[in-house]
Amino acid sequence: QRIVEAAGIVFDREGYAGATTPEIQRLANVSRGGFYHHFASKEDLGDAILSHQHDYFKQVSEQMAAGPVPELWLQALIDISHHYTAGILEDPVLRAAVRLSIEPGPYQTADSYAASLGAVTAALESARDADELQDHVDPGEAARTLVGCYSGVQLLALALAERDALHQQVSAMWALIMPGLARPAVLTRL
Repeated sequence: QRIVEAAGIVFDREGYAGATTPEIQRLANVSRGGFYHHFASKEDLGDAILSHQHDYFKQVSEQMAAGPVPELWLQALIDISHHYTAGILEDPVLRAAVRLSIEPGPYQTADSYAASLGAVTAALESARDADELQDHVDPGEAARTLVGCYSGVQLLALALAERDALHQQVSAMWALIMPGLARPAVLTRL
């Protein structure tokens, strides 16, 4: 766990290409042998970091399926995005997973986004079934747009060194996008 957390800090700060295993070992306070006992390569460590993110979204999906049913699925989706935002701000491993997913390299793949796309699609399908979505909204397409927009908001916050304003930026994203998703009667309740 110490190694994964140290890697989260280093990957978040330096990116995958710039991160070195000696720096991760130093920050985790483990020997080279101790590091390689747990991880055969930097890529294995990157896989562990993305697994942490996948577990987060798997848990979100399981909680949505298990209930209780929220009053509004779209509000639940907004709440989940802010909960995840808080996680990014507090958890260096989640932050590193975001960085690995958005920067060019071995983790900028469809698999890096599969768990978040699945969770958002499931929430939007539930919103559709609850008659919260406008008729033209396709949950799968909307999920791709939302995950892409959220990723862009994160990328811009990283580039501008404005992570402290990430919640505000996520709220602004929802204010712009939600009128295109929600039925007017639902929109006024969000």
